[in-house]
Amino acid sequence: MGNKSSFITMTFAVVGVVLFVTMFSNIMEPMETLRGYANISTFTAFSTIIAIAPAVLLIAGLFAASFGYYKGYRGAAAQDSSGVLRMVYGVVQIILFVTLFYTILTSCYTLYLGGATANADFSPEEYTAFQTIVQIAPAVLFLTGLFGGVATATSGYRARRRGRRAMLS
Repeated sequence: MGNKSSFITMTFAVVGVVLFVTMFSNIMEPMETLRGYANISTFTAFSTIIAIAPAVLLIAGLFAASFGYYKGYRGAAAQDSSGVLRMVYGVVQIILFVTLFYTILTSCYTLYLGGATANADFSPEEYTAFQTIVQIAPAVLFLTGLFGGVATATSGYRARRRGRRAMLS
């Protein structure tokens, strides 16, 4: 990675989670069209795949964003030997995530309700485990976002403390 691009990768991972969850209802509408196809039972296992696809896609998208954050974190640790940038970014990430979390929360509620909302038109109860995942996702995402920010700031603090001890020796 280039100079300080790891911090950009980490920022895009946080914003990417928000955008992915917010736009997931746009993925659900074509899924509903496929699920409602009159002759879907003609295709072997397709109705089962369509029933579990939204849950798998939601988990995969969130996992991809967390992997992107981790890769950015690893690059940032290599680029920021003093730890100052990681401390600052950890705090900024917590502020950014908590500020944007309301969007995730309302989007998850929209996904949970499905067709009962004005901006979504699908039946979440028709998809295997989808409502359960949408109910659990906000708590997991909130804890993960806070943990990521605290871990980033803490690793910067530890690197900073190690650097000061080395200078004193």
